[in-house]
Order: sequence, then C-alpha cells, then structure tokens
Amino acid sequence: MFSDEHLWTRSSFEQLHTHFVENPETGSDSFEEKALRQLDHASPQAKRLWAEVTWVYDLIRSNRKPETKLRGIKRAWEWSSASLPEEHWALGEVLAGGVSHPGPDWNRWREFRFIVTAMIAWFSLSADERESRLTDPWRFAEWLDAQDGSDRRQFRHTVLFLLFPDEFERILTTSHKRAAVKALSDEQDQVRDVNGMSHVDLDRTLLAIRTRLQVDHPDKELDFYEPPLMESWKPSSTPTAKPEGESDDESWYAKKFGDAEVWAIAPGEGARLWRQFRAQRIAAIGYDGDGDLGDLSQYNSRDVVHAAAIEKGFGSNPFNVSLAAWQFSHETQVGDILLAKQGVSTFLGWGKVTGDYRHEPDRPEYRHTRSVEWHAFPTPIKLPGQDKTVPKAFTRFTDFRGWLRHIFERVDGGPSPEPEPYGIPDALSELFVDDVQFRRIRDSFGLRKNLIIQGPPGVGKSFISKRLAWCLIGAKDSSTIEMVQFHQAYAYEDFVQGWRPNEKGGFTLRNGVFFEFCKRAEQKPGTPFVFIIDEINRGNLSRIFGELLMLIESDKRGRDYELRLTYGNSEERFSVPENLYILGLMNTADRSLAMVDYALRRRFAFETLKPAYGGKFRDYLVDAEVDPELLERIVQRMSALNDAIRNDKDLGPGFEIGHSYFVPDEPADADDQWYLNVVNTQIEPLLREYWFDRPDHVDVLVEKLRK
Repeated sequence: MFSDEHLWTRSSFEQLHTHFVENPETGSDSFEEKALRQLDHASPQAKRLWAEVTWVYDLIRSNRKPETKLRGIKRAWEWSSASLPEEHWALGEVLAGGVSHPGPDWNRWREFRFIVTAMIAWFSLSADERESRLTDPWRFAEWLDAQDGSDRRQFRHTVLFLLFPDEFERILTTSHKRAAVKALSDEQDQVRDVNGMSHVDLDRTLLAIRTRLQVDHPDKELDFYEPPLMESWKPSSTPTAKPEGESDDESWYAKKFGDAEVWAIAPGEGARLWRQFRAQRIAAIGYDGDGDLGDLSQYNSRDVVHAAAIEKGFGSNPFNVSLAAWQFSHETQVGDILLAKQGVSTFLGWGKVTGDYRHEPDRPEYRHTRSVEWHAFPTPIKLPGQDKTVPKAFTRFTDFRGWLRHIFERVDGGPSPEPEPYGIPDALSELFVDDVQFRRIRDSFGLRKNLIIQGPPGVGKSFISKRLAWCLIGAKDSSTIEMVQFHQAYAYEDFVQGWRPNEKGGFTLRNGVFFEFCKRAEQKPGTPFVFIIDEINRGNLSRIFGELLMLIESDKRGRDYELRLTYGNSEERFSVPENLYILGLMNTADRSLAMVDYALRRRFAFETLKPAYGGKFRDYLVDAEVDPELLERIVQRMSALNDAIRNDKDLGPGFEIGHSYFVPDEPADADDQWYLNVVNTQIEPLLREYWFDRPDHVDVLVEKLRK
C-alpha cells in the first residue's frame, strides 16, 4: 500500500503468525504495546506489513478519529526503522470514514489472528485459483467461510464488503444480517429458516432483498443501516423474532461461550438415549432407518443432502431432516456447545464437542455421531413460563440468548469462554525452569514436531507438558490436546486401528485414539494439535506405532507420504497432518524399562528436566510465605539426598528426586507435619525401591531427612 516493496507474501504472514499468533501476551497494556513487544524480533518487512494490515483494520471502524488511526499506522510502520510516506492517498480522507461501528465485543487479537491465518491459507492457493476467486464474489466468499473461525469474525464481513461492495452489505455481524432478513424478507425471497442459513446464503438473500426494494427507491442507494430500511429491522427499534422477554445481552454470551456456537439436540424420543450419550461420551442423530442417508460426509452441500433425503423417502420437502443432517455433520465444530433437551421445554445437561463427525454403520440406530464431553444438570431445567423450542432433533440455539442465560444462570459452572491467550511469559511464571531452557524446549518442539521430556520422578514432566502445549497453541486451550498413557499391554489396535467385538457377536473395525486425533487435526490445518504420551517408554513402541514410525517424522507429514494402514481397505490411505505435534514423557528412574527403541530416538528430540531445589523453587516457597527454617530444611536435605543418589554407581542422575513432591497444594499447609508426611509416604517408599537390598542404608538416609 505505502511503498513499492512487496510485503503481502506468505513468508511475511508466517512471520506474523510466529511472533503474534503463536506468542500471545496478556496483561493490562494496550494492544499496540503488546504487539510491539511480540513483533520485536520480526523482520522489518513483517513490521511494515503489520502497519498495512492495521490500515485495513482501520477502514472498518467508523467510531475512531482519523488522526488516531493515522497515529497507530505510523507508529506500526516506524517499528521497522523506516518513515511512513507523506501525503499518501490511503492515509487521507479514506481514514475519516469507516465500514461500520464494530460494537463492544470486537476483539482485536482474534480479528488479527484470523486475517493472518487466512492470508497464509490464501497464499497456499495457486495464482490461477486466487485470480479465479477474486473474479467471482461468491466463490471467494465460500473459500473465506472455509477458513477456521471465519463465521465468528467481523473481518469476514468486512473483507467481503471491501472487495465486493455491490454484492455484500456493510453489516459486520451475522446476528444483524439474520435480523434484517427476518424483518424484510417476503414470499419472493423464499426464506425458510433464517437461523439455519449458511453465511453465503444469508448474504445472497440480503442482496436479493436490497435489489427488490431498490425498485421502490430509484433515486436512493439503499443501505441497511440508513432510513428507510433501518427502522424496519434494527434491534434497537424493532423486536426481532426471539422468545418473549429475551435480553439481547451480547456481552454475556461472549463471556460465557466465546466464539462457540450452541446447538440443542434431542437424545432420542423422550430423551431415551440420554444415559447412553453420557456413558459413551457421544452425541448422535438418526435418519438411518429403511431410507438410510449413509455417511453424511459424502455430501458436499445442504442441497445435495436435501435431494438425497427426498430420494430416500423422507417426504416431498424434508427440510428439517436435511438441515439437521447437514448442520450436525458439517457446520458443528469441535469446541461448540450442545444442550441435551427433553421435549420442547426441558434441558438435561450440556456438553462440549470434542470430535468431528463420524458415521458408525454397525450401531443398531443413531449412526451419525460425534464425541462430546457431557455434564448433566443436577436437576432438569425448564424454560420460563410457557416458552417452547421447536420440536427438531437438532437445531442451532446460538441466537436464543435469553433462554441460554435462563438455563446457565441456574447451574454452577458451564462452558468457559474462548481460551485466554497463553505465551512463554505465562509458562515461565508457573514453572521452575529458566527462560533459556524453556525457550530451547519450545523451539525444539516446534521445529521437530516430536519431543520427549525425560527426567527423574517429581521434576514436573506432566505439569510442563500442558504449559508447553498451550504455548505452541497460543492459548490456554485443551480442546486440541489429547493425552494417553502407555503400558505393557497397550497395542496398535488401541492407538491406530483394529477389529473389536460388537453387539451383534461379530467384529467392527474401530479407529484408535491417535487415528481420531489426526482426523481432528486435519479439519483445522492452521491450529496446532498436541498429542501427549505419558510413560512413553513403558509400551512396545514398534508394536504400538507400526507403520506410523515413518509417518511421524517431521519431514514425512502430510498427504504426500500417506500409506495404507495394516487393517485399512485397499483404497484408504492415512497420513499424519503437519499441524500435529507429539510430546512424550519418560521417567528415567523406571528400572523395569528396556532401552528406548533407536528408531524412535531418531525421530524425537530429547530434553532432560532436573530437580530444581534452588532458584525459582526457593523463590516460590518464599513468596508462599513458607517458614524460612522449613524452606532451608527442604532445600539442604533434599540436595544432600540427591548427591548421594547421583554418586551411587547403581543409580545416578536419572534417579534423583524432584522438587514437585514439596510443592504444597495450599501454601498454608506447608508446615513441619506436612513435610514429614511427604517424607514418610512418598520419599521413603521410593528410596526403599532404589536400595531394596540395603534397608539399613535407607534407614540412615530417611532419619537424616526427618531431623
């Protein structure tokens, strides 16, 4: 925009992704101040690109003074030690306008994250593909809607309006677009279910409405935010089609659910499958009787599902069937919230979607499933008064803010908002490792994609694993993290794929936990997914991984290296996606274990954690106001014990005892009795295992600890 330099490139956006998206900062500083620190080590070109993205961002905001916009753009440009060109047309009157008022729930970090990740995906397309989409507004919109999180970002609406103002409106929220369609559509528009419309269908309908109404106003260019249209639909002046008494409390919804959509599902007629849903941790819909629709993932549009439903005998216009089938299989996302309902006014519990759609033909009924982590309400909750929902098996519930608030304000807990950003500073504030080591671990993990953290018991391997994963993801989000523990009986069939008995007395091919996790990761290529394996050296690694030993190599990821699995059919191929990271944890003091397979060692980076009884551990106990005498007792005696272990020819450093044993659950509990309980119940049994043939030696060591 502001120079002849070619800034809008994939490599520059990847730098912004590395320094901004993957390295979020929290705190009370302004967005610009935090961004300045995040981009400190980015290239000058990436910093100038950031200034130009900021310019696009400022085209949106009609509620910001032009001099304030210009000051922010200039500051961002000058981070690169260059001067912003003077009197450039894009820095003049255009900044005095704005697409629209973004509203109170505009989140700059999420919006910038979306535009950065979307641009990386854009540059992954061929030049011809980009050109063809830029000449077709609706194809471009379909591509943009396929990007992760686009349906919840105002940037989505902004970009479409800026590029194609004749086809798209300057409305920045889906809720306002739905309200306008509900209020202004007539029979000509053939609107059936506004809440069930895809975003592109919603935009097409708005265009049709504006075109139709323009005939009555030939001398005026119509705008939905100006008279005469605004008075007909704007929520502040005209009630929308929401339940009576519902409060349009957008800030409450954002705090409670973040970007997640909410759906209501009936667990069978009269909720007869509610117990099964919870026991099997699933949600399921039917449409699988005599006219079985089959695997819903085979359909590439809702219209195709609709045609198939007619063909299968679901009626001449099975709108509810095709809509529910499409939304359940294609629109529902991992992280969305499900409400289990009974009838049309009672709710039994809520759940978070943890897996993608799958078709299970061997189930006796309700073969369309998703994995869900359910939470039953203590007692069923009814809607207020005589309010009733629609009698559909599966329906979007996001817009019913009043009902949602009524339900969740009557129970403790409930869904959390979008995970808060999480970066290296957050991790270092919780860990007893130094800055240099943690950054080395994080960089090694990001580069190799496979990492094993090893160390003696009590050094915090499990604790650091979650923080390391959150740093890689960029948010305190466990929805893209899976954890398993290997043991001697763990097998390929548990991990990847295998035949399992079914209810009919036969066998069904079931996908293992790693297979399912890979498929989830494939659906969100721009999001890191972290698979944690505790006690990784307890399993027979070659037996568990099988042919995946090749596929997990960092340079063998993706479709180019896909293989046929042991139990797969001749057409099916499998690969490990590039955005999947494997983190193994290994206890170096477990003598029952054989040497780790050399083939696995070649594929993993290794990092060793050691006991940390000084430095940050000491500072932590001081801040927790642990008695100074007890603090010194812990540090000195455990350090002396570790010296004895380290110098023993049959043990060594891998058998030292970590500091985690002496991190109290509550600082107030850290007294002499607490210390002795740790020694007697945790340290002494471990020492007797180490020196099982020298009990007198253990007696001496334990007595020294107790004094």
